[in-house]
Amino acid sequence: MHIMTKITLGFGVALLIGSVILAVAGGGSTVSDLTENPNGVEVWSGTAPDTYEGNFEIMNTYPVFVEEGKTVDVTVVGGDGDNRFIPCEEEPNDCDYYDWPGHTYVGQVSVYTPGTWEVEFSGTGSVVVTEMEVDIGGVMSIFGGMMGFCCSFCVIGLGVIFIFTLKDNKAQQGVMMVQQADGTIQPVGGIQQPGVASPMVGGAVHPAFATQQPASQPVQQQTTQQGQILPPIGGGQQPPNQGL
Repeated sequence: MHIMTKITLGFGVALLIGSVILAVAGGGSTVSDLTENPNGVEVWSGTAPDTYEGNFEIMNTYPVFVEEGKTVDVTVVGGDGDNRFIPCEEEPNDCDYYDWPGHTYVGQVSVYTPGTWEVEFSGTGSVVVTEMEVDIGGVMSIFGGMMGFCCSFCVIGLGVIFIFTLKDNKAQQGVMMVQQADGTIQPVGGIQQPGVASPMVGGAVHPAFATQQPASQPVQQQTTQQGQILPPIGGGQQPPNQGL
């Protein structure tokens, strides 16, 4: 297997495992917070008419609960289309999504400009405002894990492609038997041992040592200095025992 294929597959598997661990850790933290405080943590309570002034964050949710059987109007002082009270009828979830003992969920305060805001309650009845904090670290862990999970499959897929496209470039050298002028047969070609001089044929270095030839080349015939045609090597034929 090519070294690039091994590196790619190894990186893809490591990325997959790391992404799963990251997503599970982030998801566990977020689910734990929601389980402990499904309706948020109380930040203010009072009786209408009254005004609550507090710090609001863009990522947090601020549910408002009104005493059962009472009617209270909620208004964000100085608010606009982005910073306002959203009645539960306008939300994707119904008005029974949150629950507070002795109270009814009527909606939530939503702000896109974090900071200090005043919320005015007009009418009669007790009011409770809670805060549901978003675990930024947990959300980022889940998002990062999902992105890494997708990327890991792309990397692994690339490694699989490399398996079929990248091959090891190991030189394959053939060995050729050449008959010398004195009748002896000497192998030429292949991997030359260090310190061993290249065989000479006809007063020159044999071409098999000057240029490496793959084993799959067609069978060749060599001639000696006297012009004698040597038998081809390959195809299952063995050189004749000459002079032996």
